[in-house]
Amino acid sequence: MTKRSRLIPLSVTLAIVALLMAGLIQAGKHKKEEVQGVNVGAGEMGIEAVIFPGQPLTAEAVKSDSHRDYQRGMTCAECHDVEFDGMTSATQQFVNNFPALEQEQIWEKIVAFLPGRERFAVATVANDFPIATTVDMVLDPEERVLFVVSEVGTEKLLQLRNNANISAVRYKGWTVADGGKKEWRSVQIRGTAEVIESDDPRFMSYLKKYNLVRVTPERAVRRFDLIKVTPQQIYYFDTELYNVEASVYQRWDRATAGT
Repeated sequence: MTKRSRLIPLSVTLAIVALLMAGLIQAGKHKKEEVQGVNVGAGEMGIEAVIFPGQPLTAEAVKSDSHRDYQRGMTCAECHDVEFDGMTSATQQFVNNFPALEQEQIWEKIVAFLPGRERFAVATVANDFPIATTVDMVLDPEERVLFVVSEVGTEKLLQLRNNANISAVRYKGWTVADGGKKEWRSVQIRGTAEVIESDDPRFMSYLKKYNLVRVTPERAVRRFDLIKVTPQQIYYFDTELYNVEASVYQRWDRATAGT
C-alpha cells in the first residue's frame, strides 16, 4: 500500500504566486517612493538641495539620530511645516540642530570680527515704535561690552533712557552690487544699554577705549554722551564654518559663558 501524494492544486499555486508578485510590486513602489525627492536647485553655497516632505514640527524640535541625510545649507522649513511661536526663531532652530562651538571659541571669533571701531546698525524703541540708526561701536574684549559715542540729544539716547533694551548688527560679505567671493559674516547683538553722561567719572576712561578721532576730548565733554552696551546674547554668523562641519550660526550667551 502506497502513501497518497499530497499535491497542491494548480489553481492554488497560481493564486499564491499572484499574491507574492503583487506584494513584491507594492513593496517596490514603496521603496521607489521612499527614495524620491524634489531637487529644488542650488543655494548660496552652490550645493543642490533635495526636498523630502516631512511631518509638521514645532520650533523647538531637535533633529533625531534617525533623520534622513540632507545637503548642507538646508533649513528645517524647507521640508517641514514649522510652527514658530515668537520665542523660538528660525535662527535659534538652526543653532539647536547643528554642531556648536564652545563658548570661548565663539567669543574669539567675535573678537576677531570686531578688531576696532566698526560700523553697526542699532535699533532702539519707544512707544512700541523702533528706530534704526548707524553708529561706530568699539568692543572691549576683556569687559565684554561695547562703547558708542552719540551726540547729546539724539533720539536713541532719549529712547534708551526710557527703555534700555538695544539690538545691533554688523555685517560684512558678498552683495549683488559688489560681487566677489560668496561669503558672509555678521554679529547680531541683543543686550542692554547704559547712557553715561560727561560728568560721570567713568566718561573719560571709556572715551579712551572708544578711540575718539573726530574731535578733541575737551570738545567731546560738551558734545557727546557715551553708551555702554552689555550684550546678553550674540549670534555669530560665518559661512566659513561650513569648512569645519559646524553650524554657520553660533550663539554666545553671557549667562552660559559665565561673564
